[in-house]
Amino acid sequence: MKNYLHLLLLMASMGMFAQADKCGLDNSPMLTDEEAAFLNEYFSELDRKGFDFTGKKVLILGGSAGSRLCGKQDYFNSIKDRIEATNMPIASSPYPLTEEEKAQTGYDAVLTFWNKVPMTRDKIKRVVRRVAEGIWEVPGES
Repeated sequence: MKNYLHLLLLMASMGMFAQADKCGLDNSPMLTDEEAAFLNEYFSELDRKGFDFTGKKVLILGGSAGSRLCGKQDYFNSIKDRIEATNMPIASSPYPLTEEEKAQTGYDAVLTFWNKVPMTRDKIKRVVRRVAEGIWEVPGES
């Protein structure tokens, strides 16, 4: 029984890795269909709070305090490297934006990865303000 569980986990991670290979090929904040499908599977329904990544534009924050804007290539390469090395997910969380925040920034959600300091609504509001005011330049945006 234990061997079947290991085999099942190995097969699931191989499928996820194969899907991840098609992700992060550019730094455009607009998710491709492959990236959206991967993220919808990568995050549980509970983590996503019902959010669907299909056709969405995301801001990606990295660093221990979640204060560094990153591109999709960095984000997905981090996921690929971690899956390849350990078959475990990276520390990452999705934060869907409110309608008002979407209108201010043109983005649908914030993705964080490798943050030591928890993301709060106040932090998300600061990020939204910085992006809306042009203080932060988003990787991949022209």
